[in-house]
Amino acid sequence: MCYIIITGGSLIWFLLTLIADMLIASAIVTPKWLIGPAAYTFAVTSQSSQQENVTKSTAISETPITTTTTTAVRYPSVGIYTRCKAMKDIGFHCGPFDLDGFATDSSIYPTAWKASMFFISLGFVLLTLTVLCTLISCCRQSVFGKSIHNMTACAQVIAGISVMLALFLHPVGWSAARVQLLCGPDAEPFYAAGCSIGISFYCAATGILLCFMCAGISIKAESSNMRSHVKRRVEEGERLVCIP
Repeated sequence: MCYIIITGGSLIWFLLTLIADMLIASAIVTPKWLIGPAAYTFAVTSQSSQQENVTKSTAISETPITTTTTTAVRYPSVGIYTRCKAMKDIGFHCGPFDLDGFATDSSIYPTAWKASMFFISLGFVLLTLTVLCTLISCCRQSVFGKSIHNMTACAQVIAGISVMLALFLHPVGWSAARVQLLCGPDAEPFYAAGCSIGISFYCAATGILLCFMCAGISIKAESSNMRSHVKRRVEEGERLVCIP
């Protein structure tokens, strides 16, 4: 017989694990690890037209086209495998530079960033699996005689360590030609010269903290699922047990 047990501890555990997973995913895909010092200003022109009905007639007249020009300021940036920069023909463009994946030439895709991409992807995959495990723990408390909570906590710690390695390896590649072109010739490992740390780096760091927090919360979630009144309601035949 299947029971679904939802407690305050298990709900917090699931939500924080999901948030950590989303933060790490954002860090991977967004090119905001390093922000360049030089700003580029672009004139953005938009055209709009408005149609109105003519009274006493089924004809429709169109008002003149309105042209609006606004100014946009963008900063070039670089991520683990993506970059944003001003290009002569197409303006400001964001896209990946790992054209051949890990086989991309190291002068284009630094080796340290390849290793960083590997470890942060490994952490993301592990953390995604733990999100599923937090849901399974509402129905099952153990698998093959092992506590799901304990196994998930271990996986979350490994995921946090893996992402931490990625954050350590990324600054090792700051001496690459790509970074020196963006930040200045003085850029070197762990010194970004004129560049500043972007939001993606902080997202990954926050994800690491949440990984370790979730590993600790899993112990509380397991104990809350094993409380006496939870067992009593299960023994009474309730299929869905929700306790704050």
